[in-house]
Amino acid sequence: MIPPNNLRALRKRAGLKQPEIADAMDVSIPQVSRWETGTDDIPGRRLSAMADAYHASVGEIYGPSELFEPVGPTLFVKGEVAAGVWHEAYEWPQDDWQTFTGRADVTVDVDSRFGLRVVGESMNQLYPHGSLVECVKLLAGAELVSGKRVVVIREREDGDFEATVKEYIEDGEGVPWLWPRSNHPEFQAPWRADELQPGIVRIEVIAVVVASVRVE
Repeated sequence: MIPPNNLRALRKRAGLKQPEIADAMDVSIPQVSRWETGTDDIPGRRLSAMADAYHASVGEIYGPSELFEPVGPTLFVKGEVAAGVWHEAYEWPQDDWQTFTGRADVTVDVDSRFGLRVVGESMNQLYPHGSLVECVKLLAGAELVSGKRVVVIREREDGDFEATVKEYIEDGEGVPWLWPRSNHPEFQAPWRADELQPGIVRIEVIAVVVASVRVE
């Protein structure tokens, strides 16, 4: 079997479109599409003509090839995170987790990577309501530096937890701030990340955002 997307990648490399491949091989455009998606296997007698049409070798057709972008691992959206006011933090039941494809170039163990659905408007310049953020746990080696977007939790006196997503900024004196990035007038002021508000016993950055998918 030809690996999925090999033919499409070869065609893109050659700067060709499906109708040009169809003309070169004297087949229909839908047939080219079926070959490229792997719906139809390719008769051996057509391999030489296919290699010519795609400006490639038979070996490249069957890959592997350096043409193709690596595919990231399957990760799970495990809950929601507020972009606005603090929001109660809890993990969805495992049956409710949703899968997505993570970044291929992140080498951290998949058990330390997860997705969260953003709710609220305080980060809408970057993550509109409903966006997905891919996160890496801080303890797994994610680097906390100024300018990173982070997931923060705080523990209340009653033992419950709240979470939010913000941009982490250290000022010239090394003071850590959590900045909203929003067009909403209610979400303009930053919060100090090293000050506990009344009723809060702990605040901690737990993860760094490494990718996001915006809703259209």
